[in-house]
Amino acid sequence: MNTMKRSIKRLFWFLFIIFVICVLWILKLNFIDRESIVTNAYNSRLNIIPTDTVRGEIKDINGVVLAHSEKNEDGSYTRVYDYGKTAAHVTGYSSPGKSGLEAKSNFDLTDIHNEILQRIKQILTKEDMKANTVYSSIDIEVQQKAYELLGKKEGAIVVMDPSTGRIIASVSYPTFDPNTVSENWDDIKEDENSPLFDRALQGGYPPGSTFKIITALAALENMPDINTFTYECTGEAEFKDKVIHCYDNTAHGTVDLHSAFAASCNCYFSKVATIIGPEKLIETALKFGFNEDFSKGYEASNPSLSLTSESTESELVETSIGQGKTLASPLYMAMVASAIANDGVMMTPYLVDHVEYSNGKVKDQTVPKMFKEISSYNNIKTIQEMMLEVCETGTGKAAQINNYSVAGKTGTAENPEGSDHSWFVGYAPYDDPKYVVSVFLKNPSGGAKATPIAGKLFDYLLNK
Repeated sequence: MNTMKRSIKRLFWFLFIIFVICVLWILKLNFIDRESIVTNAYNSRLNIIPTDTVRGEIKDINGVVLAHSEKNEDGSYTRVYDYGKTAAHVTGYSSPGKSGLEAKSNFDLTDIHNEILQRIKQILTKEDMKANTVYSSIDIEVQQKAYELLGKKEGAIVVMDPSTGRIIASVSYPTFDPNTVSENWDDIKEDENSPLFDRALQGGYPPGSTFKIITALAALENMPDINTFTYECTGEAEFKDKVIHCYDNTAHGTVDLHSAFAASCNCYFSKVATIIGPEKLIETALKFGFNEDFSKGYEASNPSLSLTSESTESELVETSIGQGKTLASPLYMAMVASAIANDGVMMTPYLVDHVEYSNGKVKDQTVPKMFKEISSYNNIKTIQEMMLEVCETGTGKAAQINNYSVAGKTGTAENPEGSDHSWFVGYAPYDDPKYVVSVFLKNPSGGAKATPIAGKLFDYLLNK
């Protein structure tokens, strides 16, 4: 009898534990994972379109229509993307499946405010009900200029407001025409250039020398003598099983932190990394949000740092100059520059400014949120000064423009499969940062560089 009671008791607790696990799992799906599930492009429910509702418009920050629905003779609706390829990765597409804001904001684009009143109006006027309008954060004029400057070079451009995290423009190439995705789906899907892939948000690339922003801050935080420390650069340096070369094997001579940063001296920063060690470099990179999810509902790749306390010296020096297995997206590198421009405060980026009901009332106004607080003001101020030097006397002079001072960092990332990648991240005006620009070109040909593109974009933004 006692044996039977014990067996029943065990069975009870076993079933109880299973029940609790199921409840917790359901709660997790509903309260933690729901946003990522409902906006996932593979969610088949995204294709369920109410037949008596006009899908909401997508507009830019100023109210310019980016996507709307036009009624056909048979009563159905066709989705029209007013700026086609220019804003394709921002708006996304709505058939087959969904991507971009069409996926992220699908519920708002199909949600009906005051449904009872709208249904009464529908009966009286025979007009279909109207869903909410989504106002994106982008400025379509800046988007068009960035698209024009990127041209047919594979890569991406991101423009941000450093004080709020607002994404003002986000361009990726190769691109696609969202108006013809449905009929050209097979060709687009099999295109080896992957036009549907958003290189601005989803790309993961070696950041090259733009990572020296992080290495320099790690040195400022962990090397008491960093302001007097100098190094004799001969154009190359050997670190156990790794030989580091400066760009074009340039011998920079005696350099300190400021001159090495302006000249983008690989040998100097590799030496600094061996002094501070992997733990301190990792610690600083984590302050910037490496290996952390910063996206909120839209698809974006997280910055990846594989360096550990057990890493070899070869891995350490490669990481210190943005090579090796370190990966970052153009959006994330815009966040890094924004954190410096914003006196050490990194804001959470956003693509949706607000949602508007059919009656004109606003809901879900985005409130800027801090993502990370990076370092002390004095250290950030030093990085700001060094980024200014880069554009005034160093490798970033091509980004400088008339009437305003630009601060930034150039980057060249080695690519084993072709020519080097080209980077520029920076902000302007230096004394009152309003814009951050991140430009990435994937193994460009014909001498194309990211820095002149950034300069032309800053000139447009500030002198238009």
